Amino acid sequence: MSKPVLAGHWIFKTTGRVELEREGWSRFHPVPNYTTINPGDLLRPPSGVRVKLFCDHGKTHSVPAGVTTGINGICPPPRIKSSRRIVRARPVSSSIPYIISPRATRLLTDKPTLSWHDATDASSFMVTVRGRGLNWTEEFSREQVCQQGICQVVYPGSKPLKPGVSYKLVVETDRNRASTEDSTGGLGFTRIKSDQAREIQVIARRIQEQNLPKEFKPLALAELYADYDLTAEAIEILEGQENDQKIAPIYRLLGDLYKRIGLVVEAKGPYSKAVELTTATEHWEELAAAKAGLGEVQYARGNRQEGVSLLEQAKAIYEQFGDRKRVGELEKQLSELK
Repeated sequence: MSKPVLAGHWIFKTTGRVELEREGWSRFHPVPNYTTINPGDLLRPPSGVRVKLFCDHGKTHSVPAGVTTGINGICPPPRIKSSRRIVRARPVSSSIPYIISPRATRLLTDKPTLSWHDATDASSFMVTVRGRGLNWTEEFSREQVCQQGICQVVYPGSKPLKPGVSYKLVVETDRNRASTEDSTGGLGFTRIKSDQAREIQVIARRIQEQNLPKEFKPLALAELYADYDLTAEAIEILEGQENDQKIAPIYRLLGDLYKRIGLVVEAKGPYSKAVELTTATEHWEELAAAKAGLGEVQYARGNRQEGVSLLEQAKAIYEQFGDRKRVGELEKQLSELK
């Protein structure tokens, strides 16, 4: 089992330049708004510069100006991220109705949106949700449920999804193609247990009640959900934002989430947009992270030379700013690919 990872905090408002030194960095660097902050990091805003942090428990705090302050003295200890296995990233045939959601995820809701890739030569789809004591099936025509390459229906909940039980969504077409042709493992889903659901809902309510920038609030909510492996609902929040409200970290997180569940085709667009938005800014960490993610996706899709090139570009950015930890991780990754 992989080691649990600590969630991060965020800078969401500054009135001027603020410098950050992470554990593993060789020096301080200026960072912009919407930079994630981790345990052990040091912040150094000059005198007169106000900096607001969003801590991952859902509350905001100010950073003292004119002094170097450790993040551990401002935000409480961060929650532990779930250690779910990441689905292997690889392309899935576009000729089958492969599952988009819920896929390799946990759920808060008992009435999830069921979505799958539109196999365009199909006229109808037989949709099944099955698990212990449950075998719900219904047929839908393509005209009823498909639009812009995606088909979706809401599970009615007439047969409740029970917390802790593993379920699977299966879609079959009238052209003898099925989502089970996707051989990717670990694509089932479960409802989260009630005690964790209450914990998440408390933090989500704090986020909603905070006076946060409108483009940041969905990012904070989505990261909360993602930390508890509520990947489907995190993606739904981010995809539901208008494009002019999607800042670079939203696109990068969308790419991360699609990659997490093995949907490399769906991950490419968000990563590419994140690279585009960050190329002309000072947000070098987001640029490096987006290039690294896009590199993994392109390699998995068979574009190996481009994938390796993007990973090397990401490593060069981390080298430039002295992030020894990420440089080491990418060097290891590249040595395994070449």
